[in-house]
Amino acid sequence: MYARYAGNTDIIIQAACKKGMYSEIHEVAALCNVLQCNIRSVYPRIDFEYYKAIWDSVFTPIPSVIGNCNIAILWSNTLHETDARETYNGLWRPNHFVPLLPPPILNEVNSQSISLVVVS
Repeated sequence: MYARYAGNTDIIIQAACKKGMYSEIHEVAALCNVLQCNIRSVYPRIDFEYYKAIWDSVFTPIPSVIGNCNIAILWSNTLHETDARETYNGLWRPNHFVPLLPPPILNEVNSQSISLVVVS
């Protein structure tokens, strides 16, 4: 389904299995099928080109089913934007993604917020 955007799947799977390789959009598409949930991929509008639109979209399980849950991720870089540009010959490129969590829920009893915690 996404091969026309991403390229040869066999080559990509082999490359992703090597130590030190980063996840790409292929792993996100596969993960939504494994988890049976929708994954919203958010790609920042930095050096955005038309083919990156697939990186900024919602992936749904195949065959189309109603997902059990929704997950949102943001493509990011561990370096400051200017440092990342130096590393990638003037272009900004992500090197990982992070989960986007919903805002804290207000506790009406004591007006304190309840935060969601990500354990890695």
